[in-house]
Amino acid sequence: MDAVISAINILDNKALELTLDKGVITSVKPTNPKPGMSYICPGGMIDTQVNGYMGLDYSDPLFNYESVWSICNALAKTGTLQHFATIVTRPHKTILNNIDRIVEARRNSVTVRNSLVGIHIEGNYISSKDGPRGAHDKKYVRKASIEEFDQYLKHSDGILKCITVGAEAEGVIQLIKHAVSCGVVVALGHTGATRAQIEAAVDAGASVSTHLGNGNYQKLDRFENPLWPQLRDSRLTASVIADLCHVTPDLLWIISKCKNSKIILVSDLAPCAGLPKGRVKWGNMDVEIVEDGSVRLAGTPYLAGAGSSLFKDVFNFAKTAGVSLDKAFRLATENPVRKYSLDSSRLVLLEGQVADFILFNKEGTLKAVYMQGTRLF
Repeated sequence: MDAVISAINILDNKALELTLDKGVITSVKPTNPKPGMSYICPGGMIDTQVNGYMGLDYSDPLFNYESVWSICNALAKTGTLQHFATIVTRPHKTILNNIDRIVEARRNSVTVRNSLVGIHIEGNYISSKDGPRGAHDKKYVRKASIEEFDQYLKHSDGILKCITVGAEAEGVIQLIKHAVSCGVVVALGHTGATRAQIEAAVDAGASVSTHLGNGNYQKLDRFENPLWPQLRDSRLTASVIADLCHVTPDLLWIISKCKNSKIILVSDLAPCAGLPKGRVKWGNMDVEIVEDGSVRLAGTPYLAGAGSSLFKDVFNFAKTAGVSLDKAFRLATENPVRKYSLDSSRLVLLEGQVADFILFNKEGTLKAVYMQGTRLF
């Protein structure tokens, strides 16, 4: 017997006693809750927007499949056991090549297959304007292409889960209808669109707002802007970066009230996340990791990416939005499973399962991570 673990399941608030033998759950029994008891989250965090980590970049033209395992292993140590590889605006051939490397890594590694559960293409067909475009390279922004999308889908081996587009991009309505018909979720992001353009995109099938509150103009008209219609439309689920840098506490609270349970918490981790603070290269851009852990375009106040783990963001959201911790965890577990049709069996603890969960306390300290039967710490 490896261990006996007593903890409260954060997804249903029930206390249990878990017995492990050689990394396999041999018994799950209800028990009485006790003061100071740890929490357990089956399947760990599910992060649907990870650009890379520890200097490794899913959008790098030189990216190779060996790097995927390194990202998966490093993310697991932060509590994220499942994630989407996010590829941003790049040349068509680069995106295809990197999709191929990801698929190759999944075929060759059970660890990668269980960790990297989706691909999210964020870009190409977005706003070309400064502000909404964010840190995406302007020279690769282009009109929507169903032909390109079909190639991404074909190469992805069934794991292309989401594509982010700007509602004003040329040809985007036809692409949205096509992508949705293929079973791919379409999100609106990096958009400076009008209310009418946003409504048309949602009518066509777009159903998520990518990192709502970001990828927008630095200054907004108080009445006519892309934020209000997305907040109002109940058909849109909002993905949110709750690091308190990308979205202020006030806006985070407002989003939580407007969207209630239609929220998916994401980290939007930049490839340089996890590295020491200072100036580094991200593709063709000079970016800087600053004191608060966020990533900025070097020499500017503009955000280029995030450095806070999803685990930390969940606790930020609970405290700032004034919601219970169990609700906040469901926004980073059950909600992405439901929205992207992921494996819901990983959210339960059953006899015979390989141990795949995280343990933590109510203060937000990770105490243990079990990844596919192996205790990482």
